[in-house]
Amino acid sequence: MLTDKLLTLAFGLVFLLMIACSDGPEANQAKTTTPPAVKEMSRSAAFLDYAASTTMLQAELARLASERAQSEEVKALGTEMLDFYGRAMKQLQQVARAEGLHTSLPDSLGSADRATVEEFGKLTGAAFDEHYKAYVYESQQSQLDHYGEMLLRAEEEEIRSWVNEMQLQLRARLQLAAQYDSAR
Repeated sequence: MLTDKLLTLAFGLVFLLMIACSDGPEANQAKTTTPPAVKEMSRSAAFLDYAASTTMLQAELARLASERAQSEEVKALGTEMLDFYGRAMKQLQQVARAEGLHTSLPDSLGSADRATVEEFGKLTGAAFDEHYKAYVYESQQSQLDHYGEMLLRAEEEEIRSWVNEMQLQLRARLQLAAQYDSAR
């Protein structure tokens, strides 16, 4: 009889442990899956955030270059980049509004981007010029990579169109830079 009571107690404890360790119906209700459309919107919103952040950073660095560069070539490059990224940002804002994602765009530089601008602000003369040209080349290569990835995933026509146009513009600018450097 004592054995029966001990076995019943042991089975009861095992049963209670199983219940405690398993996800009950309340837990299953709490675990909702994100619909694919929301996941796509999140991916698109994240991309637009990235695109806006890099565009704002490039525009701010271009403004610095147009004001502080030593060589006329880099000043002209800065002026051209400021114009290019200014137009790109306006187009990006239109795309975000059309897709209902305008609230996901940042309105100022993040802390890492501000630190980059401050780093450039400390440079002068030829050091600034060389650092700026190298940064433009590297960052535009990085943008092309990110834009290529987004083009594979994006379903929104407005975003795809903007990305295609940016890729064309960035490739053309990189080719011109490569031609200029090889002519030196």
